[in-house]
Amino acid sequence: MTVVAEGAGGTVLRGGVVHDPLSGVVGVRDLRIEDGIVSAQAPQPGDRVVDVSGLIVAPGLVDLHTHVFSGQDLGVPADAVAFPAGVTTMVDAGSAGAHLLGAFRASAVDRAAVRIRAFLNVSSIGTTSILLGGELRAPWYVSEDAAVEAVEANRDLVIGIKVRASADVGGEHARAALAAARRVADRVRLPLMVHLGPAPAGIDEIADTLREGDVLTHAFTGWEGNRVVGDDGLIRSSIRAARERGVMLDVGHGMSGFSLDVARRMLEQGQVPDSISTDIHAYSRERVVDLPTVMSKFLALGMPLADVLRCTTTAPARVAGTGAGTLAAGSPADVVVLERVAGPVAFDDAFGGTATGHERLRVVATFLGGRVVHGAADTPLGKAGR
Repeated sequence: MTVVAEGAGGTVLRGGVVHDPLSGVVGVRDLRIEDGIVSAQAPQPGDRVVDVSGLIVAPGLVDLHTHVFSGQDLGVPADAVAFPAGVTTMVDAGSAGAHLLGAFRASAVDRAAVRIRAFLNVSSIGTTSILLGGELRAPWYVSEDAAVEAVEANRDLVIGIKVRASADVGGEHARAALAAARRVADRVRLPLMVHLGPAPAGIDEIADTLREGDVLTHAFTGWEGNRVVGDDGLIRSSIRAARERGVMLDVGHGMSGFSLDVARRMLEQGQVPDSISTDIHAYSRERVVDLPTVMSKFLALGMPLADVLRCTTTAPARVAGTGAGTLAAGSPADVVVLERVAGPVAFDDAFGGTATGHERLRVVATFLGGRVVHGAADTPLGKAGR
């Protein structure tokens, strides 16, 4: 990537392979940015021209499952995690409940440059200390009225309701919390995101609870007895029915939210994820690495690049409701420049699965609202930092 012309006008990314999943555009073309938006104009005299030949130019990535409540047990610093990964929109998946949403806004959202939206945890304490006990084990923290009030006061931030309805989080109270989360989501008319983990809330019960627009996260986990594929390796009928109703399958990689074997079986049966996300947090960061690494795992499994990009731009952006996830003229100039680095690369998961890929994705530059917020150190953009 080379700056071939300096100027005080717009910025033109020249010669890259532009992918815009929303419009279906894929091809070598110029992308012009001016005043923080994608411009419909052709390159103008005085534009700064950057040669990105051979690189991918795509909408800024949208990570639908993160934990960026700075200072909280799980929290990682939003900007430091987002921009080197090409992420321009992050969705926090339930770090905060009703009684901590104000602290989340003050410590994370208001201090970050990256765009942040959130699923509100049905437990008022959120994921306060996952190592000591799940937030649903004390059922009195699940206040439906408090959750509704928090949503109504924070519609600009909250895009849905989250519940971790599994044994390690709620034990005997997991099913009641799932039902409460369903009622809250219905009352506030927002999607429900359900974390898939060890029963007692079983996969069929969870799937039957979900409706159009809802999200099943950790959908490709390898937990025995609670996987989207049955013992015969085939997609469960409850999952097929949920997909037909418009339920989204989100990856939510995390520490144990992703199995290469389950993903391989799903892809073999023609079922790709709707969104590819990291579930990056303080304890998963080393395993997850970043969103391009999770994307590269799906490339290794044979998923086409265009589909991988759709799952990290258009589809999650629709849930986040921010207007991002596209390179259409007039849209926010959130852009990632990616390199396809050739060479064998080995991947693994928390369930003993392995896969070998022939390439990995590397972020060369990230633009947020037309401003360079990350550029590889060995490029002129990185040195310019603008």
